[in-house]
Amino acid sequence: MSSRRGGRPEAVPLWATERNPQRETLGARVARVQQKLGQTPMPWQRELYDVAYEIDPATGGPWYREVVVLVLRQAGKTTVVRTVLTDRCLFTPDALVRYTAQNRLMAVQRLENDFYRPIARSPLAAFLNLRVGRRSGMPGWAAKTGSEHIAFTNGSTWGVDSVKSTSGHGPTLNTGAIDEAFAHQDARVEAAMRPAMITVPDAQLWVTSAAGDASSTYLRRKADEARARLKVELARPMHERRSRVLFLEYAAPADADRADPETWWRTHPALGYTITEAAIQSDFEGMSGEPEEFDRAYLGWWPTKKAAEWVIPQGTWHDNRVPDGEFAWDGTPVWSVDVAPERDIASLGMAGAALEGRVFVDVIERREGAPTWCVEQLVELRRRWGGQHVGLIDAARSLAPDLEASGFTVHRLTAQDRMDACGAFYDDAMDHRLRHVHDDELDDALAAATKRFLTQEGGFVWARGKSARDITPLYAATVARHVWVRVHGDDYDIDASTYGGDVEDD
Repeated sequence: MSSRRGGRPEAVPLWATERNPQRETLGARVARVQQKLGQTPMPWQRELYDVAYEIDPATGGPWYREVVVLVLRQAGKTTVVRTVLTDRCLFTPDALVRYTAQNRLMAVQRLENDFYRPIARSPLAAFLNLRVGRRSGMPGWAAKTGSEHIAFTNGSTWGVDSVKSTSGHGPTLNTGAIDEAFAHQDARVEAAMRPAMITVPDAQLWVTSAAGDASSTYLRRKADEARARLKVELARPMHERRSRVLFLEYAAPADADRADPETWWRTHPALGYTITEAAIQSDFEGMSGEPEEFDRAYLGWWPTKKAAEWVIPQGTWHDNRVPDGEFAWDGTPVWSVDVAPERDIASLGMAGAALEGRVFVDVIERREGAPTWCVEQLVELRRRWGGQHVGLIDAARSLAPDLEASGFTVHRLTAQDRMDACGAFYDDAMDHRLRHVHDDELDDALAAATKRFLTQEGGFVWARGKSARDITPLYAATVARHVWVRVHGDDYDIDASTYGGDVEDD
């Protein structure tokens, strides 16, 4: 276990289930798995493993069936999830593991990039099933669209497919991980997982997240219940503590000085290990126009300010939302790119045939910096999901030559197209024909945008509001919808389309 730079004391969690020394623990084994994956556990991670893997003497399985972890940005949460799920797959033959994120597309990308690839680069690659993924040269990676998973030699599988409400009558689930829990507004994913775990004596549910916002009703309730339960537990002698829910939360006290670096050192468990004070100072200064976002990311404080009125009424937008964990589109997608006027932010969007409604839209990725990454990412998305058509608007049009050289059909939106696209996007949303998943970045863009009217007839386009906050996710979704309707129209036959890219058999 590494030590903190400068010999400073460790950050102290605001709430933490204490280690019960009367119980044995498998924490050391889990820590070794993280070490094999190439990262030495930080003290907070090692302590978490020691508590989460305390053994129930009656069953030999973990005492805690549920682990709720609220931690700050860049603290190593992804590493914890990767380690925990890898440990389960290695040490439980034929285990079934499920991972969920903000939406399915993001979960698949994370499964490959954040979980599979680190395993494949580590000594633990020896435990991947070499019969799976051999055609693609990615042993252990099953790339078939809709059933992507990591396969292990002992029969364990780690996938992202949602567990439906009928899962209690299907395969049992050994470990479920609900990551980025702030993005969920209800408990549907958890409610679907629990029946599949009920007959598994050593099953565990992990719920991990940064602090939420006003829309994070699921996580808010989860955290409030956990704090209340832990407060009661901590008042009892150790031998009388019986809760099966572990709760860990890193956050600054409400009266802490948000600008004082000492607050950061006392609060952020990765400071002095994987991040520096200078890095947090830079974000503190760079996010001065949105202090609540810094506080949420680095202090664990939930925003309290009243939300502004959205360009599409918030209630209407949420009514169009697809339930968490459901696959909501089919057929061949179209893609889009929007680049901020300063060319410092870009967003990729997609649209496909909605299983209910007219069209489904999603924001695949938003990234700060020059938009040079977009072409390579679109090539990868086409390989995975199919789709040759890409819509570009304004500053993103500069990407057209490279996209065309990569074989894409590029649609350059004109000023009239932009006005038509914004109006039609609004109309479909108001008519409940536009489907989408919950996405914080798209929600933030809707909250930040205003309507700028261009004609006496009432035509408008999206514009940045007084805060000048980024709205590229909104334009990415808007352009994707416009191109999808232009290419496929309302007579699109899902069954006749070619779904996905170069799909391999297992």
